[in-house]
Amino acid sequence: MLAFLLCVSLVPAALADSDKSIVYDQEGLFDEFDTEIISGKLAELNRIYGVDVAVVTTFSLDGKTAEEYADDFYDENEIGQGENKDGILLLISENERVWAISTSGSCIDVFTDDDLDYIAGNLLPYLSDEDWSGAAISFADDCGPCLSAYEPDEGNYSDDTDDDYDYDYTPSVMYFNSVWLIGSLLVGLIVALIVTLSLKRGMKSVRMKSSAADYLRAGSFTPGRREDLFLYHTVSVTAKPKDDDNDRGGFSSTHVSSGGSTHGGRSGSF
Repeated sequence: MLAFLLCVSLVPAALADSDKSIVYDQEGLFDEFDTEIISGKLAELNRIYGVDVAVVTTFSLDGKTAEEYADDFYDENEIGQGENKDGILLLISENERVWAISTSGSCIDVFTDDDLDYIAGNLLPYLSDEDWSGAAISFADDCGPCLSAYEPDEGNYSDDTDDDYDYDYTPSVMYFNSVWLIGSLLVGLIVALIVTLSLKRGMKSVRMKSSAADYLRAGSFTPGRREDLFLYHTVSVTAKPKDDDNDRGGFSSTHVSSGGSTHGGRSGSF
């Protein structure tokens, strides 16, 4: 009985954590339908990869830069999962015409500078067209592949990850296709061999001449001049070494928020 009561007492806390908001539409940019779609996409990412993926809109930045506001909002609203507060947040302000992305914990490494540039490049056209829900959905759709491709040294994702993929493995069909293909090739080779041997038997009277002159009628060919013609030539090409000094690869730049937390991210205007 004591164990049962203990389990029941833990249920509200678990539900409270799972019901944590992931769409903070303070500026009222999304209607109810858009909010449901965006929330569904973000919740799926949160559940599969064990990180918080959130979107926030705001009318005012309270005198801060977009980067500062995004970082502080992330910290103050306790966004992020686990001890390292793993997660990523998109900030949009229609009034200020700015945006920002803030990463924390393992997501700093997950979303490299190149990844963030790619995500920003995809959502900026939506922001310019004032398609706020389109920008949020683009953000969510681009976060998925980055999270999926990341291979951490230590597990940062939930144990449910493998349960969300269906593997279509049909060995019987593959075996049938392989046998059918090999059989078809063998039949084709046998038919070709029979035809070739048949043609060869019909040409026994034909004999190859030892000289091209044997195929010419006497006196029908008189060369006018002689010269050497080169039929082939060889060109050697050496590739010029590439300058990799500006190749940022998997680098993630970081900064420290006003609360002392380390964040990665990007920001800009539209």
